[in-house]
Amino acid sequence: MPRFDPERYKLSAALRAFRGSLIMVLAAIVLVVLFTLATLRVQRISGTEVGVKVNNLTGEITVITESGTNIYNGLFNTFHLLDTTIQRSEMTADSDRGDQPVQDDLRIKTTDGSDVFLDLTINYSIRRDLVEEVITTSGLGDAYKLKWVRDYSRSVCRTVFGEMTTEEFYDAGIRNDKATKAERELNGLLRPFGIEINKVIAEKFRFHSEYEAKIKAKKNADQEVEKQISQAKAAEQKQIFRTVEATKKKEVSIATYDGQMRQLIVKANAEAERATKGAEAYSIKTRLGADAVFYEMEQNAKAILARKTAVAEGTRKMAEALVGEGGRNIVKLEYAKRLTDLVVSGQPFTIEGHAERFQHVEEGAASYPGGAQRKP
Repeated sequence: MPRFDPERYKLSAALRAFRGSLIMVLAAIVLVVLFTLATLRVQRISGTEVGVKVNNLTGEITVITESGTNIYNGLFNTFHLLDTTIQRSEMTADSDRGDQPVQDDLRIKTTDGSDVFLDLTINYSIRRDLVEEVITTSGLGDAYKLKWVRDYSRSVCRTVFGEMTTEEFYDAGIRNDKATKAERELNGLLRPFGIEINKVIAEKFRFHSEYEAKIKAKKNADQEVEKQISQAKAAEQKQIFRTVEATKKKEVSIATYDGQMRQLIVKANAEAERATKGAEAYSIKTRLGADAVFYEMEQNAKAILARKTAVAEGTRKMAEALVGEGGRNIVKLEYAKRLTDLVVSGQPFTIEGHAERFQHVEEGAASYPGGAQRKP
């Protein structure tokens, strides 16, 4: 038999104890990893959402406004997403509440005592900078939709629209003004808590059936009255139109007659002016003609006078020329002209036996009394 070795036994016991401890540590690590993996959560936040992480042990709230992926421990934390887009809260006669539609329209008492049922729609959104106020004042989830939006909207709108009379509900302009006023008052109340009211829409309204029948009858009567008034106004306008039309026709006739008279006057004036101008032209033409004839006759007379004077002067000059030597020269000239054509013929003969010369001697002209001279 082998001999018992105490040291070796102690070493084997230590190794067995180490293996057991290692196995326990590894098992613990595995359990921790499995536990961590089992409690690990991944949450995706889109651009239209805001994440809210709540520590279940301390109650600390962490608001995550950046979009992206977030990893958290689901055992110690809870994660909530809040929609920051514009949402609608409808309060109508057929609002959806669970499985069946319910009547959730707003009942309003008008200033004249009528009951009006108004369908109301509220458009709202969560302010990204005040998400923590929304959570701390209304809690997690959709509590803010009922606690803040619905309850406040119904209360404020009931007060604001209750300022109207029954007849004013038929006026869309007044309803829109009241909706704007309700929107302004709601924002003053809810903005500090992170709720933004974007639009208050007052839609259909109605009354009790008996009251609606009376309103309809009154409305029909009012319409008949309005119709009669409109017809009376139309008749009045027609009468005014006819009066204006007759007046215009009279004015047109007068204006036409006046225009015709003015045309006749203008025509008569034009004819008179034309006759006057014609007479003036004839007078000027006659005067100019007479002046021209006179001038022509004057010039003719002057020409005749000049011609007669010239003739007389020529005669005088001729007479002066005929007195004395000039006259004799003219006679000589006339004799010379006549001798030019004279032909002398004959036969010379002589008795004497010698030639003789013929000589003609001119005698002096005898003077007549008065200065005239006798021709040779």
